[in-house]
Amino acid sequence: MRTTGKNNRQSTARRSGAPSSRRFRYPDRGSLLSPIRKVGRPLRRLAFGSPLIVCAVALVAAACSGASGAAHTPTPLPTVAATATPAPPDLTVFRNFIYPIKGACLPKNGSLMPNASRDYRGGIHEGVDFYGYDNCTHIAQGTPVMAAKDGVVVRADWAYHSLTQPELAAANAKIAAGHANDPDVLDLFRGRQVWVDHGHGVVTRYAHLSGIADGVQVGAKVAQGQVIAYVGDSGTPESLSAPGTEEHLHFELRAGDSYLGKGLPPDTVRALYENLFVPLNPP
Repeated sequence: MRTTGKNNRQSTARRSGAPSSRRFRYPDRGSLLSPIRKVGRPLRRLAFGSPLIVCAVALVAAACSGASGAAHTPTPLPTVAATATPAPPDLTVFRNFIYPIKGACLPKNGSLMPNASRDYRGGIHEGVDFYGYDNCTHIAQGTPVMAAKDGVVVRADWAYHSLTQPELAAANAKIAAGHANDPDVLDLFRGRQVWVDHGHGVVTRYAHLSGIADGVQVGAKVAQGQVIAYVGDSGTPESLSAPGTEEHLHFELRAGDSYLGKGLPPDTVRALYENLFVPLNPP
């Protein structure tokens, strides 16, 4: 096809980059604002049409401001209930006892106090021995024994029988086998006994008795100073081999499952027992 000169010139001008002679038309105002109107309509719906979205945006903004270091209310720490203050210990538990024999005192000889060795049975002494010497008063067969404090009788050996030679031989065999402190061995050597419960886990034991006072039965209440038994030598090996030579009262104070002063130094033990016989309201 033949081209005209005019078309040839236009083609040459486009290839050479020469400006076209066609006149440029400015867009009218309506066409310029049309994209803005299209964007504005959804923004208005977003801003005013959904309060829930506005609230969500506000919450996010608040969180961001807190993360940036702005002041915010700290989460309160959980409170812990205060532990109740325990009641003070009852200091009267190991006070206000009286000596179980009228006019008696603690022996000066440490071998008559708790924790002293007992070679004849290879064991340890668990109480205080009150003999007719070193105890401030005369003590012999039949001397009255008193309750050291108010309490309830929990043992009274009315049916006790005297230690026999076969029983002693059996006990010695157990001692030789390393069972010197077995409860049955200890109980055998204590002889006839009365036990009084004073409450708070405290029990007094009165041993080697020759007899028990009338009316002292299991369950009976006894008053401090009441005669409950009489001194003897029951349960001692000497009651078989040399009767009348070991007459004394063995007095124990039990605290829970043990005896008062167990394993403590002699001076500490003596202080404990001296305190035991201090009245709460001295005259």
